Amino acid sequence: PEMAKGVQKSGKMRIGFSNGFSGNTWRTQNLASMQSEAAANKDKYDLITVDGQGDITKQVNDIEDLIAQNVDALLVIPNSGTAVVPALRKATKAGIMTIPFNLPVEGENWTAFIGTDPKKKGATTGKFLNDALGGKGKIVALGGLPGNSYTADCWAGAQTQFEPGIEVLAFKDASWQEDKAKVVMADLIAAYPEIDGIWCDGGQDAAGALKALMDANRPLVPATGDDYNGLFKLYDAQKAANPKFKIGCVSEPSWEGVVALRTAMKLLSGQDVPKRQ
Repeated sequence: PEMAKGVQKSGKMRIGFSNGFSGNTWRTQNLASMQSEAAANKDKYDLITVDGQGDITKQVNDIEDLIAQNVDALLVIPNSGTAVVPALRKATKAGIMTIPFNLPVEGENWTAFIGTDPKKKGATTGKFLNDALGGKGKIVALGGLPGNSYTADCWAGAQTQFEPGIEVLAFKDASWQEDKAKVVMADLIAAYPEIDGIWCDGGQDAAGALKALMDANRPLVPATGDDYNGLFKLYDAQKAANPKFKIGCVSEPSWEGVVALRTAMKLLSGQDVPKRQ
């Protein structure tokens, strides 16, 4: 595989983490695991965390601030895979190791990337939904934060798997937040009397959408997502009463941040690492 070059630095390191937002349990878990990793290595580095609060402009400013603080490495979960590119390029020019993870960044203006392949994930979930519906039916799709490149790639992958009998009624942003997805889905239920399936790239969206169906006294339908415990519990509780209810999930590991931290420290100790992990 293509390798990223390490540069040996001495002394205690400063690692910045620009979190695009922290509004769901995946982010909470990811951040907690990163903080516990940093606490176990506090003699080696300090972890400085900033939260973009779902705002693309704020996140770019956050990254600029971390560059100004002369961090040795910069970890990022980007709200927008395009908007952060100039800031990451600036960080690289300043000699900072840049390690985006979880959500993709356009081009290769970074040192190393850690994450799953959203197009593959989308194709897997798209095929599941298509097959669960026997290649025909009306579906709605719910994505993550507005404008994020992960959902765009996932959804592109999913659409390659739909047979002509699958009709997409609507695609909506639901920010990977269960409460928001429930509200979005309630509007879709009001607009469309027949919804046979729900495509989501995140389990939080799927759980919220399914709860909206329950509130509307509609039968539960096949849905996709990731390994969100709230979705698994809902499936366990409701599958017996809903014969058509199936879920298709692809894991999105919340320990990607820990891998990103370890990758940063390897690079800063002079080791080369695979450019994509």
